[in-house]
Amino acid sequence: MQHELEKAIAVLAKDEVRVHMSGRTDTGVNASGQVAHFNFPAENLSQADLHQMAWSLNGIMPRDLSVVSLAVVPETFHARHSATKRQYVYRILNRSQRSALLKDTHLHVRQPLSLEPMLDAASRILGDHDFSAFRSSTTSDANPSCRIYRSELLNLREGELEYWIAADHFVYNMVRIIVGTLIEIGLGKRDAESVSHALEKRERELAGPNAPPWGLTLDSVQYPNAFRLWEQ
Repeated sequence: MQHELEKAIAVLAKDEVRVHMSGRTDTGVNASGQVAHFNFPAENLSQADLHQMAWSLNGIMPRDLSVVSLAVVPETFHARHSATKRQYVYRILNRSQRSALLKDTHLHVRQPLSLEPMLDAASRILGDHDFSAFRSSTTSDANPSCRIYRSELLNLREGELEYWIAADHFVYNMVRIIVGTLIEIGLGKRDAESVSHALEKRERELAGPNAPPWGLTLDSVQYPNAFRLWEQ
């Protein structure tokens, strides 16, 4: 995503431009609310100019990428470091047969999932915790402590489940490992208490496996109101 955006901006700027993303996403992960910032060599850009620039970028980039909106921000703004909260959603299709239409956005789990223990486990994620047990063992993230504002499993319709999580900070692969753990709980391979135990002991082997990337979507990123983003 970042590379394609940089290539498209370079065409308009007629020079290389460095793009900074609000967060990293693994290959295969979707993003409906990704935010990026870059320095563009132009002054006094009007809203019409920004609108035309978005059209131009979308005409250059592959069809699976799209710029939704552009805004001029203060020099103090940073897409990643200024963020105060990020929200992800992981989508699961829990029925016996797969869906051709949802294959790129939902993880298909054909065995029936027991939702009650999954709901119990999801609630144990809320609050301030050390997520060392829920991060990739190959990462070197310095701070494993995260404040979770939302951890909610929704049962929508015909086996379509959504797990929503919002936090001030995420460690690498955290959401996918949480979902992998929840699925094992739903399948009866572990109990809800195992989530609390993993958080307490901070050992990766006490949590479940990584869920595949394609069910995960970066839904939104929040910033301080002082930046006055997206007012247009």
